[in-house]
Amino acid sequence: MQEDMLRRLDSSLMTNLFKTHRIVVKRAKGIYVEDVDGKRYMDFMTVITTAYLGHNPDYLVEAIKGAAESLIAGGSYVYYSEYLLRASEKLLSLFPKELNRVAFKPGGGEAVELALKLARKFTKRQEVLVTMGSYHGRTSGSLTFHGSRRKEFGPLIPGMSYIPYPYCYRCPVKADSCESCSDSILQLIDYYLKFSGNRDYAALIIEPIQGVGGIIYPEDSFFPKLASILRENNSLLIFDEIQTGMGRTGTTWRFEALNVVPDIVVVAKGMTGGLPLAAVVTREEIAASMEPGDEHSTYAAPPLVMAAAEATLSYFIDNKEAILKNVREVGEHALKLLEELKERRKLVGDVRGKGLMLGIELVKDKESKKPAREETAQLCFDKALKKGLLLATSGWYGNVIRFAPPLTVSKEEIERAVQIIDESLGEIES
Repeated sequence: MQEDMLRRLDSSLMTNLFKTHRIVVKRAKGIYVEDVDGKRYMDFMTVITTAYLGHNPDYLVEAIKGAAESLIAGGSYVYYSEYLLRASEKLLSLFPKELNRVAFKPGGGEAVELALKLARKFTKRQEVLVTMGSYHGRTSGSLTFHGSRRKEFGPLIPGMSYIPYPYCYRCPVKADSCESCSDSILQLIDYYLKFSGNRDYAALIIEPIQGVGGIIYPEDSFFPKLASILRENNSLLIFDEIQTGMGRTGTTWRFEALNVVPDIVVVAKGMTGGLPLAAVVTREEIAASMEPGDEHSTYAAPPLVMAAAEATLSYFIDNKEAILKNVREVGEHALKLLEELKERRKLVGDVRGKGLMLGIELVKDKESKKPAREETAQLCFDKALKKGLLLATSGWYGNVIRFAPPLTVSKEEIERAVQIIDESLGEIES
């Protein structure tokens, strides 16, 4: 049945747009998905980190059913709904009090574009700093912020300057330690802001941990220093927490662990348990710089999606301490197992991450660090898949396995996943 469906999909869907697992999923629950032939898989991609608390939790299913019976069509640019009100209040309750305004968009790319519009309108400046290797979406606008520019889709939005992002395992400025790598890049940012002639920068947009970039991040001390440099220049700090937020790294938002409060935060994955929704959270005075007509979206905050957001946020708030405790404890256990894997597998060059946002970087040999791109794809889309484990590739060179299970995952499920990765690596190395 599945092979026939895949052939039919190939003849109708633009399946060349993305690299995906060649399975057709029929149902999902918790950490497991089941294909149309009845085979079950552990989902350690979490549908690109959207089903944060597992697939189809009962509270989410009931909320969507209830909303569908009363109100489906609508959006915040047409009229409001009770679901929108309650979800907005619950989301803002998770932020510091100075971040007290929110706008919703259908997806992360659109939300990133709104964050840019807010920064430019508020500061009355046009230039923006972007970090290399970053990922902020693939719309024509957000693609401009992609650290790896796509020349074939140009011309892109002007006014962007690209700076290195600290990558301890492969420092782009060839520093000899993580700390000196981070400090060298901070100095470069300071130079950009102070000595770029007539180029006044509205903001810097950055991921606290690069997700698609391969689970890379600077020293924690990097971000308070960065915020200070930006403040001196009256430039805004935009945090893209689409992948790091909602508890993924062990705190509700990654910025909480970094001793900074960004001016604008973009969030998305995890808010609805899988339905399309993103949000831009900012200060009142920044939000007030926009005027009617500056922004619009037909599908911003439809009632059905906002009901899912309200239910997911309510569950997260009510169980936050237990969820975050599990992320920290199980994430620590996972990292320990992956460190052990690194010691015995020649393909594993580095393992890293925070909470349950982990990366396994594969290399052809540990001395040269030559990226093992083909082996990474083989493991994720062939070896592990056949053994019942869904994993995603990532990284600047496509050689990092993204290890991102639901936040409710158990230590036993982690151990099984690492065992499958270990077995798959053994087959590839032999």
